[in-house]
Amino acid sequence: MARRQKIKQQIGAFLRAIKIDKIDWQKLIAIARLVISRIKTGLNWVIATGRLVISGIKTGLNWVIKALKSLSSYLWTKRLLTFVLGLLLIFGGLTLVAFVPSTHIFEGNLTVEEMSFTYAGKEPKLFLDTVRGIKSLEIEGKQTLTFTGKIQSQSTPALNQLTILEIEPIDSTSKWSIATADLKQSSELEFTELRLQPDTQVNKLSYDTYRNQLAFSLKSNTTLEKPTNTNILQLSLGNQPLKISLEGYQLKNVKLPIDSEKQRQLEFILTPNNQEFRLNLADPVTIYLQPPAPKNNESKQWFRGKIEVKDVQFQRLDRTGANQDDNLPISTILEGKVKMAEQEREIKPNQFLMVEEPGIKLIRYLNIVPQKGLEVRISGKSKLIQIGLDQEFPVSRIQASWLDGVLSGDAIIALISFCAASFSYLLYFIIDDISKSTSRNP
Repeated sequence: MARRQKIKQQIGAFLRAIKIDKIDWQKLIAIARLVISRIKTGLNWVIATGRLVISGIKTGLNWVIKALKSLSSYLWTKRLLTFVLGLLLIFGGLTLVAFVPSTHIFEGNLTVEEMSFTYAGKEPKLFLDTVRGIKSLEIEGKQTLTFTGKIQSQSTPALNQLTILEIEPIDSTSKWSIATADLKQSSELEFTELRLQPDTQVNKLSYDTYRNQLAFSLKSNTTLEKPTNTNILQLSLGNQPLKISLEGYQLKNVKLPIDSEKQRQLEFILTPNNQEFRLNLADPVTIYLQPPAPKNNESKQWFRGKIEVKDVQFQRLDRTGANQDDNLPISTILEGKVKMAEQEREIKPNQFLMVEEPGIKLIRYLNIVPQKGLEVRISGKSKLIQIGLDQEFPVSRIQASWLDGVLSGDAIIALISFCAASFSYLLYFIIDDISKSTSRNP
């Protein structure tokens, strides 16, 4: 009851306040009426404008329909003129098609110092296959390693008691290398295969002709911190003693009484008891491979072709380290040719190759060229290919129409000449017919 009484007192106080303030209700009602009137006026204007637009559209459609009916009636009575107009449209269309750019398949054969690409296939792809007698292999990255066999170390005698050595990296700059211990013997060390997982970036693929060294980096484009599928490398260690060098690693299954600096750098001789050595490569990872000197076209079998790719680059950045705007792109092309729609262009040293999307889609062939670099054959689709020393100012281009993919160049020239002559004659015929009709019916 007390609560109800309190509410009644609050309502009474509110009503008394209204009386005391003496609000001008008549003026408030007049303002409301004015606002409602303006809203009604606006709505009426919108409705009237909409009706006017709809009426105009109807009128225009009726006029177009009547004009088409009149034109069809006229053309039906002038069948010869109709036929000539049809021919005129056909020849005009053929002439237009001969000049409108279209997408075509292209191919190219290049020799480059360095290249990068992303593997765009859906399944793991064999990239490097069976490189026998390699001199050395060095891998940089957070790579976990396990070696089994007889271990010998003069600097660290404690390793001589081990048959299994588990090694963990300290950071991403950790390195390890493997090579034949006796350089006088022929190497039995064999790079069996390297498979790429989908969406793997192959960066800075290059061949150093002076040191006879193949180098490249692998990095997954996946957003996962630990990719479920990693790139796989397989080696055949042979039966010879091997020299293993470690830098930036720590031993997992043994504690050595040496200082931390010596643990970061370690060398030992391994006589493997298992020839097969399989690595799930770290991400990212950099590989330096020193194969035997290529001879008798043996290197043609090392790389596997028909690699589906995207984001192909034949350039590198000249970095200053101070400001990214100061970095300069430098072409890595030594020489090459590219062909599209029966048009061929030569690429000179240090010229850029710029391909409009969809771009390069397939690396058909990859090989080491002694004393030069890498030979790569590419193919894809594009509307425009440009070549030049500066990416902003190309000096050569290939651009072709739809007809270029159907007819030869000579046939297209003959067709354009015929269409142009026929178009001119038919246009003259139509103008002459109209002028005669006008003179007969003044």
